Amino acid sequence: MKDTMSFQDCVRVLFDCYWVRQEDNPEVFYAIKKQESDLETYFRSQFRYHLIVEGTFAKLEKIPFVARPSMGILSFGRKQSYIFFACLLAYFEDKGEDQQFLLQDACEAMLSYAPEEVGNISWEDRSTRKAFVEALKFCRDNHIIEEIDQQIEDFRDQIDHEVLLQTTSMFRRVLTLYFSDLSKLQTIDDFEHAVQKEIEESTTPKQRVMRTWFLESALRHEELTPVDREALNCEFESWQTEVESRFDSMHVEKYKSTSSIIHSEYQYGQYYPNAWNSQTINAAIQWATEVFDRVRSGEIVPDLYGRIRMHEREAFQVFLTIKEKYQYGWNKEFTQTKSSEAVWKMVVETLRQFSIVKPIGENQLYCFDLAGRITGEYPKEEI
Repeated sequence: MKDTMSFQDCVRVLFDCYWVRQEDNPEVFYAIKKQESDLETYFRSQFRYHLIVEGTFAKLEKIPFVARPSMGILSFGRKQSYIFFACLLAYFEDKGEDQQFLLQDACEAMLSYAPEEVGNISWEDRSTRKAFVEALKFCRDNHIIEEIDQQIEDFRDQIDHEVLLQTTSMFRRVLTLYFSDLSKLQTIDDFEHAVQKEIEESTTPKQRVMRTWFLESALRHEELTPVDREALNCEFESWQTEVESRFDSMHVEKYKSTSSIIHSEYQYGQYYPNAWNSQTINAAIQWATEVFDRVRSGEIVPDLYGRIRMHEREAFQVFLTIKEKYQYGWNKEFTQTKSSEAVWKMVVETLRQFSIVKPIGENQLYCFDLAGRITGEYPKEEI
């Protein structure tokens, strides 16, 4: 590694990581610390984001323009895990930093910390224990707590399993810091309204667009307000120049219905490292390729805004076509243990998460022009 990471690499790391700890990666941490002033100015002016740099860690407070389900904690498989996580943070606050506690004591505490809406918590229920384990594992894996003796995972199958744990100072840094004072809010609706109000009233159209470009795979123009859409149309070239002059690995592209940041080839796999071996993503790309080919042949005609309106049956038929063409390269789990309908459900969810399709109405979806940007086939030598 170079003596000091470049500014653009520091920006990328801060967007990619929840936080950067000195203990985990001292070179990256000190590079951020050395360029703290320039980074803070950039994040504040371009996104209206907080950059926090303390003695042992750095964290960029990333607030999306539009919250998506895919932005949640991916290791949480149920709503109850989020509830336990929030209750654990309150529990840690009362315990203090570097304080040891037992898992069974934390279980007892959850009964009083959980909101009334949750109802009775039964630790005899394995799904409840599994949700609690998910919350504790996230805390452990993100250095909010440490395992001192025994393992958290064993609580899933053993209700009386005991683990000695210890809080760290990091639990105080988990909750996002906002520019406005949220301390007087009483309900989740109040909180959501306050956050949305802050985004709408305290950010510029450019900052809202930049948040989406850097946090999501694409910006769907239909989600913009008329004011933001007009700003994008008028200022796109100047915003594009700003991004591309600052980051040599990024290129900003704009289509009728979407715009997005495209990364240079040497960055492929950095943002979605699991994509290399993901059969679902490969199938999603093959599906988009088939749709794009039909547009080029004139079989499918997009609307004025570059969108393709399809019934779910049509989209599924396209999937069956690419399955017939490409399944020789799909793995056995994908082709033998899952029905076509089940596999398609996985593929369409991936397409949705990457802003390539969007469900509309009942049993219909939009396919956006971004689909034409991710086309691909098997390399010739592999055929």
